[in-house]
Amino acid sequence: MRARREWVADGLLGLVLAAPVVANQAMGGNVAGCVGGLVVSVAAAVCGRRWPLAGWLAVVLATIVDGNFSFGIPVHSYLVGLRTERVRPVAGTFLAVGAAGTAFNLEVLDVGPSEWFQLVMALLLLGVFPWLVGRYQAQRRRLVSAGWERAARLESERRMVVLRERSRIAQEMHDSLGHELSLIALGAGALETSPAVPEAQRAAATRIRESAATATDQLREIIGVLRDETEAAPLEPVDERVESLVDRSRRAGMSVTMTRTGEEAPAAVERTAYRVVREALTNASRHAPGAPVTVEITHGGDRSTVAVSNPAGSLVERSGTTGLGIVGLRERVRLSGGSLTAGPDRDGGFRLEAVIPHLAAPAGAEAATEMLHARRRVRRSLVAAVLTPAALALVTAVAYYPFAANGSVLEADAFERMAIGAPRDALDLPDRQVWRRDREPSCEYYSDGNFPLADATYRLCFSRGRLVVKERLR
Repeated sequence: MRARREWVADGLLGLVLAAPVVANQAMGGNVAGCVGGLVVSVAAAVCGRRWPLAGWLAVVLATIVDGNFSFGIPVHSYLVGLRTERVRPVAGTFLAVGAAGTAFNLEVLDVGPSEWFQLVMALLLLGVFPWLVGRYQAQRRRLVSAGWERAARLESERRMVVLRERSRIAQEMHDSLGHELSLIALGAGALETSPAVPEAQRAAATRIRESAATATDQLREIIGVLRDETEAAPLEPVDERVESLVDRSRRAGMSVTMTRTGEEAPAAVERTAYRVVREALTNASRHAPGAPVTVEITHGGDRSTVAVSNPAGSLVERSGTTGLGIVGLRERVRLSGGSLTAGPDRDGGFRLEAVIPHLAAPAGAEAATEMLHARRRVRRSLVAAVLTPAALALVTAVAYYPFAANGSVLEADAFERMAIGAPRDALDLPDRQVWRRDREPSCEYYSDGNFPLADATYRLCFSRGRLVVKERLR
């Protein structure tokens, strides 16, 4: 349906553009010319939907037959700019039309320099300027569309603030409670295997360990449903440092060795490092109870590296599982601008390593930068639409004027001093005349140096070598 409406709109546009041509041909009684003008105009408009440059070229070529086709040139030029993104094909076509038109008008139609200059200015005004305006309008439409899409996305995100906050709290509950339950299970396991503990207490410790493990699994299943992999890490401050977390794990029975090198990192990096170590210790206590854990935190100039590893042969290495905790942690590290890897290391153990940059671009910075660049492109298109035709017209005029005025300028004082009947040889006339299509054989035409055309201003007619007519044309 939409395609049909577009075809109808193009056909109506062709009929409107054909009106001057049909009217001109009808006044001359040329029925074939009326039909031909109608067909060419409608075909160019319909063709311009898919091939806008071809439609424009058809109208330009049709001006050779009927100059009234020129009314459609600015419209098709605008459509070319609106529907064509590439610049080089259009600019190349304009240059080719200008060169071919120059040769055709000078050699075939025998037009003069003044008329050629006017045709060039017409091409700039009716062709280049509307094309640049169309390009500006197309880029502006794309910018507006992108702006509306971004506004809709921001509105959707605003509605999801409450749900995202609840999801964030759920994730914190999962990470914090899961870690604590793992430590409880680890402590119960130590009591269960201790020979100094009576049998009844070992049985109770077994039940505690099993209950803690079951609670941890249920917590992962329930809270894991609420995870959102696209949300950023929470920004609220975390009171506990990594050292305190490691101390609590040691008191719970884990064998943890920690080293920290380098200067203090930014608070956001410290919070991310805390979550990395907490998730790694939780996995170690769950999958490799009793295995030693090594925590290494290195703060460099522009990034920090957090590495947590288990030796070869641990249950972590054999299980090869990473679970939802590491999946969510990897996304958090990524949103902070870093990267996280987890898996077997070269020594056969299991290693989790996170690289966290100190200066990371905030979420949405790329989209904002792209919008800024799009606005700049639109402004440049508007400036180009105004300045480019003006600059081309000025360059053409500056190049044309010396050629047209050189040797053909008659001073006003000299013209006023000329007396009727004076011999031509006694007059101080310029070296050459100004070209004029309707010139009379016995008359000569000279310019007063008017810019930029240097067109004919004076007409001098001679009879038998004497001045018989002197006339100012403008």
